[in-house]
Amino acid sequence: MIINSKHFGHIEIPEKEIIRFPYGIYGFEYIKEYVLLGKVGDDNPFIWLHAVHNPDVCFVVIDPFVFKKDYSPSINDEVLNKLEVEDPADIRFLSIVVIPQDVSRMTANLKSPIVINAKKNIAMQVILDDEEYSTKHHILEEMKKGA
Repeated sequence: MIINSKHFGHIEIPEKEIIRFPYGIYGFEYIKEYVLLGKVGDDNPFIWLHAVHNPDVCFVVIDPFVFKKDYSPSINDEVLNKLEVEDPADIRFLSIVVIPQDVSRMTANLKSPIVINAKKNIAMQVILDDEEYSTKHHILEEMKKGA
């Protein structure tokens, strides 16, 4: 399948890499299919979550464990059932990143992670009940704490 991207041009992706969001992402409930673009490396922990059928919708995301090693979101059984999770090892978390003009102030949304059943490529954004996490968690500050 070829997707059109405002940022990357035309990209060919295998159908099996499409991640389905039956409930969409908050504010983008009408968009149900995304693909992850880019590779995480030692120098670049960021990837793109790109809408398959909308060239303008693309989110920068990060694996929250890259910068917050003790991140421990509690996912309830209702969410696990909706995602058809059979083995907790199949769960992957991503956080949407906001990058302001001053990149040192970039934040990740740890309060509402994207939870993916990596085995079946079904995902949803979940709002955690845990008050420990915020929607604007400073990534670089957290990385400095962990260093």
